[in-house]
Amino acid sequence: MRIILIRHGDPDYQKDFLTEKGEREAACLAEWVRKEDPHIDAYYVSPLGRAKETCRVCLEPLGKTAEVLPWIEEYTGRTFNPRKGYVRHAWDFYPGDWTEDETLYHKDTWLNSPLYDNESCREGYRTITEGFDSLLASYGYRRDGQIYRTDWKDGEPYGGTIVIFCHMIATLTVIAHLTGIAAPLLWHGFYSTPTGVTVIQSEERDRGAAWFRVRALGEAAHLLCSGEPISDSGFFPD
Repeated sequence: MRIILIRHGDPDYQKDFLTEKGEREAACLAEWVRKEDPHIDAYYVSPLGRAKETCRVCLEPLGKTAEVLPWIEEYTGRTFNPRKGYVRHAWDFYPGDWTEDETLYHKDTWLNSPLYDNESCREGYRTITEGFDSLLASYGYRRDGQIYRTDWKDGEPYGGTIVIFCHMIATLTVIAHLTGIAAPLLWHGFYSTPTGVTVIQSEERDRGAAWFRVRALGEAAHLLCSGEPISDSGFFPD
């Protein structure tokens, strides 16, 4: 199984829509989607406007639509940010505010750290991971501990592809869930540019069991080939 998660185009977060640059990026992405479409079985999309508009630009020329998945709208956990002095989204801390907390480096302890030990952060993580597992179950993948069990008709695995138009932190949260890497390490250590394409594919060498590996994260060849500059939205270079 191949799962493609695509970040929305360059956003106007206040309007929850795309900027003019975001519209150009979505148009570049649409050409990539057009070429891939014969190999794609289903499209899904976050309910947020910036993701839905990116999806529309890509699918409208194909005469197709996507199913809305409320759980992939973005990681919704909120927590007190000591540097800012108020409660805000929980995935963007300065390095000096989290790197010395050893609990944040382990999948079983990060939600017990002072930064994330609240119901909002736990519920935000559950919403995405449980929603993702429910979607995979509909394709025959049932989570069992750290892997997924399969039960194929005629003994053949599902070799298809699905596409989800969503958000950077939601994508990294899915990867955390699949790989067992603590989510804060992914949130702070990896980046996907607007319309970046992340590809996750199953390995099924043991009959009846699947493990998912990340083949690409935030791939932006569709932008580079079109001469569209890579956006730093959500990234803070020196």
